[in-house]
Amino acid sequence: MYIYLPDLKNRPGVVFDYDFDEELTDFHADFSEGGTVKLAIKVSHSGQEVLVKGSIEASVEAVCSRCLEPFVHKVNTSFTESFAVVKGSAGEESPANLAVETANMLTVTGDILYLDEYIRQLIILAEDHSPLCRPDCKGICSGCGFDLNQHACQCVDHDSEIDIRLLKLKELKSGN
Repeated sequence: MYIYLPDLKNRPGVVFDYDFDEELTDFHADFSEGGTVKLAIKVSHSGQEVLVKGSIEASVEAVCSRCLEPFVHKVNTSFTESFAVVKGSAGEESPANLAVETANMLTVTGDILYLDEYIRQLIILAEDHSPLCRPDCKGICSGCGFDLNQHACQCVDHDSEIDIRLLKLKELKSGN
């Protein structure tokens, strides 16, 4: 994903709209097959900086933190960023290197603003720390390892294994 800047530079203050709809693997190999990203942004140039404001909708493959099953996680986030314009040309730099520089330094050199790395970082930051396949996921039994969403627990009654020091807690839990 990139934005060609000469059109913006010739019309300072004018807001340009851009829409991108791509497969996640098309712009970065960190993501698994099948993920998509929709990006709607507004871009303007003020002479010393390029202002980018937009929203991201992505479908990313994730693993449920309770049952460990893969599922498609929806990520939605919005952002506003200002990229400082650095005088000079990009020279022989590759687009991948320029994208990393843009994301890490929040600068743009030359006539093209590469957003791939910046968008990748935003998606990763917007993902849930402990994603759930569904809110009522029962998870995995710690004793037998069965997925409790699929099967009933196959464990033997663990009451005989309770530490004697914790018996009072069991009474509290059962309401006695």
